[in-house]
Amino acid sequence: MAWMNVVGADEIPVNDMRKYTIDGVDILVYHTSDGFFATSDTCTHADCSLSEGDMEGGEIVCWCHGGAFNIRTGTATRMPCVIPVETFPVRLQGQIIQVDVS
Repeated sequence: MAWMNVVGADEIPVNDMRKYTIDGVDILVYHTSDGFFATSDTCTHADCSLSEGDMEGGEIVCWCHGGAFNIRTGTATRMPCVIPVETFPVRLQGQIIQVDVS
């Protein structure tokens, strides 16, 4: 694994998300009451940036066509999305969020 420092944990409020580029990969880091999660920023249905969508519970809803993905598993949860979005391992090192995009 190749853990990369992304941001301080206190910089993403609970029930919010932020987009980052790590090693040329656009990712979204989510902060839920259950912890931090990360997915690709690109919708698999229409190649839209998911960071412009809304986080609703445990899903990211794409602004293009209303499809959604589970932020923990990447599973497509709402049509027209059917192909999962990529997920990435996340961990806290002290108060720094680290993501592995390898």
